[in-house]
Amino acid sequence: MIQYALLLQEAEAHVTLGKMALEYVGFLSYFAVYGALGFHFQVLKTLRRESGIRVAGSAVDRVDRRAGTIGFVGSLLMVLTLVAGLSERASAKGISMMDVVSAGGERQIFQIVCIAIFVISFALAAQRMQAAWLAACVTAAAFALRNIVTGRWFSLVNPLHEVAASLWLGTLTVLVFAGLTSVRRGTTSRNERGRLVAEMVSRFSPLALSAAALLGITGVTTAWRHLKHLDSLWTTPYGYALDVKLCVVLIVVSLGAWNWRRMKPRLGGEEAAIAIRRSATAELSFAAVVLAVTSLLVSVPSPGPSGPPGARGASKTASAPEVLKK
Repeated sequence: MIQYALLLQEAEAHVTLGKMALEYVGFLSYFAVYGALGFHFQVLKTLRRESGIRVAGSAVDRVDRRAGTIGFVGSLLMVLTLVAGLSERASAKGISMMDVVSAGGERQIFQIVCIAIFVISFALAAQRMQAAWLAACVTAAAFALRNIVTGRWFSLVNPLHEVAASLWLGTLTVLVFAGLTSVRRGTTSRNERGRLVAEMVSRFSPLALSAAALLGITGVTTAWRHLKHLDSLWTTPYGYALDVKLCVVLIVVSLGAWNWRRMKPRLGGEEAAIAIRRSATAELSFAAVVLAVTSLLVSVPSPGPSGPPGARGASKTASAPEVLKK
């Protein structure tokens, strides 16, 4: 009991509500940006091509504008997180924010430029400028692969983990709040609404399965790099937080599997569309809990590479949206 109390006290020294809130906002920004892109390119673009819906003001066009708006909000959250991170570092070092940017070098400038492009691109995408989506997509790819220039392949794991989660659950978020909601409130017939929902969900499924697979691979890799020893799962604050996260993730995966295997085949009518919206909302609710636990997870020290469990706590894990702060 004494050992557990000491471990918890050690974790509390690194965790603050402000830091967790900043981490949470960073995760939300990723979900909005990459979710909007996943929704536009995987769901709506193929829907336009295969169904021939190209008329401005149509249900698909209206949904696409809402997706652009969600991406724009996400890019603004990136700006907020970036400024907060720079301000925190400037305050800690007693220097100006411009000095912090200068100290960050080309990598810091690259991040700022990418976020600026996100803001502009999604603002234009929300106004039906299709070329802006391509600019945002190219920038997102560069943003995700930003660490490739270091030559350290393991440095790609965290960014790819974030992108995978965002393409799965972020795209689902846009599907629910921009796609399903807009279609249900549209002026199309009941049969047309049911058909559009069925087609959107059908096109989302391959992306969700691929992203979930990548999320699992990168998640296991990240956990092992931070834990180093299996007993860290039950002997360190990081392990406790990871245990809770895995339990909630299991619920999210179970709900996703239910939607895919049981709800998706029933789609076609408006009643089924309402039902899958409810089940998808439940999936997202637990995903929000996962983000909260992850915000805690990246705020506590990860176990060190060696030494007894009680001594492994000096090294810290990099935060998930680390690009916004380095």
